[in-house]
Formats: sequence, C-alpha cells, structure tokens
Amino acid sequence: MLALAITVLFTLTGIIAAAVIADSLLKARVAYARLIREGEVMRAGFALQAAAVDMQLRPSVRPVTPRRRQAVLGLRPLPLQACVAA
Repeated sequence: MLALAITVLFTLTGIIAAAVIADSLLKARVAYARLIREGEVMRAGFALQAAAVDMQLRPSVRPVTPRRRQAVLGLRPLPLQACVAA
C-alpha cells in the first residue's frame, strides 16, 4: 500500500512538472515571436510607442537619512534609588 502511494505521488509530480514545462514553453514561444516582430518593425525604421502605463512618473525619491528632531528642553535625569545589598 505504501509503495502504491509513493508511486502515485511520483507520477502526479511528474505529470505536474511536465505540464508546467509545456506551459512555459508555450509562453516562451509567444514572447520570442513578439520580440522578433518588434525587431523587424524597428529595423524597418518605425519606433514603437510605449504604453501609457509605462509613461507614468515615478514617485519622488525620499531622503535616505532621517531628519534630526529638535531636542526636548526641560528634561532632567531621573534620580537613582539606593539599593541595599542583603
């Protein structure tokens, strides 16, 4: 029974791995064809227009170092309490 469970587990794992590889292969083919098409358009002398999403402004850069705060005046050290060693 344990051998059957292990066999089924490895079989399912192999099937899932093959499906993932096949899906990646299909996506890679589509991406490669798109790159080839864009390269042909560029060689023909046309420039591709960027999408509006790519043309958005980036957020402003925040300073890396924190700003120093003003020291609070009027603070005094706390008095130390005596400790008796027993």
